[in-house]
Amino acid sequence: MEQPEVDPSAVELSEVEFDHEELRVFWELARYHAKLNAAPTYFGPTTLESVPPPAWAYGDSVEESDAFVAQVLADEQGRTTAAAADYGDELPEVGVLSILCDGSGVPRALVEVADVALAGDEVVESFRVVYQT
Repeated sequence: MEQPEVDPSAVELSEVEFDHEELRVFWELARYHAKLNAAPTYFGPTTLESVPPPAWAYGDSVEESDAFVAQVLADEQGRTTAAAADYGDELPEVGVLSILCDGSGVPRALVEVADVALAGDEVVESFRVVYQT
């Protein structure tokens, strides 16, 4: 069945549905290429093996998200800034993995939080690309 075409400028990122099957397939490839599943476990699958990390897209529009992804993939690193109040009591933790998606919800990179800094009332989160498509 053919997907209907959507004007990307008319879609807000909060309306983008992430395709869980596409995320699962991306996660399988990313885990393999990033060598995150190199050691066999004797007690069954670990959380890292069975549950993909959270997926997210950056920006207020599809175009902004796509531009951000292009920049991150070109530099193999990225940085976001947000109000500290947006995080509540839980700041990002160094070493945490997540899946960066483009404005259409397509997974494009597995990223790892490399640094978290407070700059006044803002949180600056830096990350590096672990795997990209």
